Amino acid sequence: MKAAIYARFSSDNQREQSIEDQVRVCREYAQKNEVSVLEDHIYVDEAKSGSIRNRPGLEALKKAAESKLFDTLLIDDSSRLSRDNQYFNTLLCLFQFWGLTLISVSDGLNTQEEHAKVAYQFRGIFNELYLSDLRKKTHRGQMGQVLKGYNMGYVGYGYRSKPVGELKPDKKGRLRAEGFTIEIQPEEAVVVKNLFESFTQGKSINGIVKELNDQKIPTFKRLRGGWNLSTISRILKSDRYIGKYTWNKTTSVKDPLSGKIKKVARPKSEWIIQDRPEMKIISDVLWQKTQLRWQEIENTNPIRKGKRGFSSKQKSFVSSHPPHLLSGNLKCGLCQGSMALVSGKGSGYYGCINAIKKTCTNKLLISRKRLEAHFISVVHEKAINPKTLRAVFEKTAEKIKDHYAHIPEEIKLKKLELNRHETRIHNFVEFIAEGKATASLSAALEEAETKVKALKSDVEGMEHIKESAFEPPPIEWITHRLNNIRSVLEKRTSQSALLLRKLLGPITMTPKQPDQERAVYHARCKLKTFGLWENSDKGSNSLHWWRWRESNPRPKWLTGRRITCFATVNFASDRAVAHFIRR
Repeated sequence: MKAAIYARFSSDNQREQSIEDQVRVCREYAQKNEVSVLEDHIYVDEAKSGSIRNRPGLEALKKAAESKLFDTLLIDDSSRLSRDNQYFNTLLCLFQFWGLTLISVSDGLNTQEEHAKVAYQFRGIFNELYLSDLRKKTHRGQMGQVLKGYNMGYVGYGYRSKPVGELKPDKKGRLRAEGFTIEIQPEEAVVVKNLFESFTQGKSINGIVKELNDQKIPTFKRLRGGWNLSTISRILKSDRYIGKYTWNKTTSVKDPLSGKIKKVARPKSEWIIQDRPEMKIISDVLWQKTQLRWQEIENTNPIRKGKRGFSSKQKSFVSSHPPHLLSGNLKCGLCQGSMALVSGKGSGYYGCINAIKKTCTNKLLISRKRLEAHFISVVHEKAINPKTLRAVFEKTAEKIKDHYAHIPEEIKLKKLELNRHETRIHNFVEFIAEGKATASLSAALEEAETKVKALKSDVEGMEHIKESAFEPPPIEWITHRLNNIRSVLEKRTSQSALLLRKLLGPITMTPKQPDQERAVYHARCKLKTFGLWENSDKGSNSLHWWRWRESNPRPKWLTGRRITCFATVNFASDRAVAHFIRR
């Protein structure tokens, strides 16, 4: 008989010398039983678990067996072949089909013997139960380490693992620390902070990935090819950066058909969540901003991988990642549809998308640059004016003061009542000291003490409200904060667009046709609450683009002249004013 040998050791509980021992046992059996071992057909898998199906040595063995290069396979024991009972039985069927005899030396089993098939079935079950038991013991040991405050498994970008405790030899004689803790890696922590800040400021994940790769910032040592979308998303969704350590969230399961292992979530009741302040890299405020940003961009990407079409929950990517200052924030006043860049000439022109589809009559276009410049000037003038906001703060302080005007008198009454009840308690105590205690006296004393405790709490709360009353901030502080907003808006980035959207809200653009003028737009937004329409006699201070050679005829006095016509966005009144600027 021509025989091959297969040997395997697991990195978890065996030594590299185990391969040599297994091969030696198989050779001794072959020598005693007149079996010829083919030196070219000794297959090994080093540091490979018996639960893994796709092993290089085993795959090479299967190909050679199918080609009938040998007729016998020697193994030390059946667990070397596989600890997955289903796959073990599959291999037995394949070997039988290929006419291969399987001999397990330590088990004393040979497939040519009549009882071997049943015996192999039992050995397969025992091998799998051993692996299951080992998994439970390993998990129990890991949980013990976590409860002691040690780290198990994934460390994460921004951190490094640090051994702590006394070094002790393990089963293989190697020195092992008592446990491992996580400490912050300063250089990587800076990258993490910048990553969160860029995301909350409106930068897309694609943009962050490109920036990190362009700057050649190193990533995980095990991650080849630089930064990618999944890595950035995983970091931005991880609460470990605010000092939350979560373990036991997932478990590994094997697909019984393909043999592939995948992660599945465990019930939340099995999670172990610990507060570890030493792991904190970002502030709670920045984390909350990140969560709000995730809510804004929710469903802007495909709902399900590989799914065609759009879900009913799908949102426009522009709504959360505006490429321009007003992108995704303009609505048509006629059809309530979106307005977007429908022309690329110059800086581009906004128009009604439904008009392009022939479902709306609003065909008026408007220059993107001029519209952005106008809104920035209006916001500077009306919304982020230091004097205006100072007046708002002062009125707020007045309202709060009026609302709590009764507090001083209330405190005075509460203190009088408190003094009265404290006097009662003093009298009760004197009666008890004189030996005149009764059941009703004890109940009255207990009631009075409860009342005093409640009154003290009320007085403390009212005094705190009185001392911490809202005061308007100084004009210098307001000016400094507003200058920061101005600088952001003038950059006209995604952050600027998101900030302007919060200030203005949805902007409705309604085309109007005055009696003897060109068509113009009226724009409305939530800044109306700041009094932008209070004075209707002030007229307009903004310009819109009107296309050259529109259907309206030109005045005779302009014949032969080249002009550009701008129509106003009127915030001050319902009347539109057309302005003609000669070139």
